[in-house]
Amino acid sequence: MGRTPRAPSGNAATRIVAGAAYGLVVLFSLFLFHPAWIPLLVVAGVIAYLELARLARRAFEGTARLVALVAGALYLAGGLGALAQLQFAWAGELSTAPPHFGRWALLALAVTWAADIAAYAVGTRFGRRRIAPRVSPGKTLEGTIAGLVAAALVAVAFGAVYGLAPAGVAVVALLAGPAALAGDLLESMLKRAAGAKDSGGIIPGHGGVLDRIDSLLLVAPVVYLGFVIAPSGMMGR
Repeated sequence: MGRTPRAPSGNAATRIVAGAAYGLVVLFSLFLFHPAWIPLLVVAGVIAYLELARLARRAFEGTARLVALVAGALYLAGGLGALAQLQFAWAGELSTAPPHFGRWALLALAVTWAADIAAYAVGTRFGRRRIAPRVSPGKTLEGTIAGLVAAALVAVAFGAVYGLAPAGVAVVALLAGPAALAGDLLESMLKRAAGAKDSGGIIPGHGGVLDRIDSLLLVAPVVYLGFVIAPSGMMGR
């Protein structure tokens, strides 16, 4: 979030195609083929943990490494578990008006992607002041602010379109942007300690799976919190 330009790990066309393919696979499993959502999260979790373990082995030794491996497993389980729950958050709404799909899971994706895209676009063009030069030199104040604002606006707009409970939307609007930033910085800290640029290279031009879901891992629990505190009635959930 808030990155300034960096040398891409693939040409522009490859990066665009790989990013589009990643997004389409995720959206396909959420909208059209629900049974694929949980297997997709399991596969992503396994790959991300292998990437995290590789970084931990390079960054830490002894007890510190063991703590990092256990904490990493819990971190991934919490974030991906929240996404799994959000995919089924519409269960019980069948008596209400359509559409029926994992709208809260889509909200988690939407605010995360909005924050990342806005932060990158603004940080690339207007970013001047770095916010964490020792952890992530590419992140700028201008890009970060843009990412926070974009996440909040998307949350409010999404809630209005799909009639989500205002209390839940407010939680997402206030906390999703900071959560996305925190998730990004946490992974950047691990990569910096390991002396690595990316967590892996499985997604051409984008790095590893962990690079793609680092922000989402903290955004998903925030969105799930919004869902939980929403009114218990089916309408507005």
